[in-house]
Formats: sequence, C-alpha cells, structure tokens
Amino acid sequence: MYQTNESKLLENDGVVLIEDCFRTEEMQNLKLEYNQFNETLDSTEIPKNEPIVVFWTHKEGEQKRILPLNSFSSMKTLIEKSIVPTLREKLGEKAKRLQLLETIIFNKPSTKTNTLHWHQDVAYFPLKPNNQLAVWFPLEIVTEERGAMGYALGSHKLGARGSINLHTRQVFDNEERPLIPDDPREEGLETKIFEMSPRDMLVHDGYTWHYSGPNSVKNHNRKGVSVRFITDEAVFDPRPGQGAAFTKQIEINKGDTLVSEAFPIL
Repeated sequence: MYQTNESKLLENDGVVLIEDCFRTEEMQNLKLEYNQFNETLDSTEIPKNEPIVVFWTHKEGEQKRILPLNSFSSMKTLIEKSIVPTLREKLGEKAKRLQLLETIIFNKPSTKTNTLHWHQDVAYFPLKPNNQLAVWFPLEIVTEERGAMGYALGSHKLGARGSINLHTRQVFDNEERPLIPDDPREEGLETKIFEMSPRDMLVHDGYTWHYSGPNSVKNHNRKGVSVRFITDEAVFDPRPGQGAAFTKQIEINKGDTLVSEAFPIL
C-alpha cells in the first residue's frame, strides 16, 4: 500500500512536522477570537453533550476554563475544514477514522518555571484500544526559547507509560506503570525540538513522548493549540489518574463503546 512521506515519518519517529498547511488569514481570525474569549471567559462547567475547548494556562494550580466548541466558530471551522482534510491528505489510512477527543489552548506565560514534563497523551485517557493522533500548532512563531515542543523520536514504539502531574512530575495515586525518564536519551532515544510558524502543524502518535520547556521571553505568552483524535473504535476503560475532564463528559460503563455527541466522528 502506498505511503506518503509524512505517513512514513510518523510511523518511524512518532511525530511529523507539516509546514505551510494553514492560511495566514484563518490563523489571524483564530487568534483574534481566542483573545476575545480569553479576556472574558470564566466558566469551568463541562457539558456532557457537546465538544469543548479547554483554556489552560501553564501554571501550577491554575483553573482550566471551558468553552463549547460550537461557540468558537473559527476553531470549529479550522478543525473541520483545514485540520481533518490535511490529516487525510498527508497520512492516508492512518487518518481514515478521526473521532474528536479533545481541543486545548495552552497559554505558556513568560516565566522560567513553566516546563511541561515529558509525557504521552494516552496515559491520561481511559480508552481501549488507545490509538490516537494529536495535532499541535502555535498561534505565533514559536522557538526553543519560547517553549517549543520537544519529542523523543521513536518513543511511540515503547508502549504505555505512567501518568504524572505535568507541572511537578508527581506520580498519580495507584499509578504502577513505568514512568518516562527525565531525559529520554537515557533509553537511547534521540530528542528533537520543533520550532514553528503559525502556518505549520505537528502531528504525533498518542504514545509519543513529548514536552515543552519554559517560555523565557519577557512579556510574551506562548499560545499553542492541541487537537486530539481517536483513530479506532474504543471502549471506556477507567483507571486512576486519567481523563478528569473527559470522564465528566460521558455517562457510560466500563467496557461500553465511546459513542457521544461530545466526541463526534468527523
């Protein structure tokens, strides 16, 4: 079966950078609408029957704010009209089934203490099988100094690891799975920092280890968006330390298939 170059990179490294896939105008509209919501949004209520956008500032103890995706028109349009078609064009069969799982906007303020430690997405979601694709893109140019994303290449082949507090690296209660090391090079992996423009997007496997360092640029807030998808039909498989917001959106039992208006198949 034919594989695109992007699909081969994703299969080999667990992450691929797709450049110039967004138009400047659509990113400007998204940033403008985000700024308007960010000034006034104070809701923490998590609805059960519709997709949400999580506003999360990278500070220990910061309260996550919640906005229905349907209220964020530029984000909804970007996902449906740009992200999903790009994934299907560039990744082929790997993106044949895309069930929207989560949309987060990360705001990393200027400070030297806001590292988001090494982790993998699947550790935080109670699903089985737990096959995911995640898209990450910035709302402005992002450099290593501004907290660009870093990846451990090939780490997606090493299975599920334990979940931790992303700010403190404290292990969650009853977590028995092995943890990702502070430095993935200890396990023989190459690490890579991806500097990007707001026209680019990263795509990574849900098992791929990644982190973001501190934003050390004075008076600059690094804003990045993560959109995650489930790529296979999955059932609810709860365990401690997983899916705090996710589990509040569903009313199903262990072993039930995840079918919900909150997580639409696109």
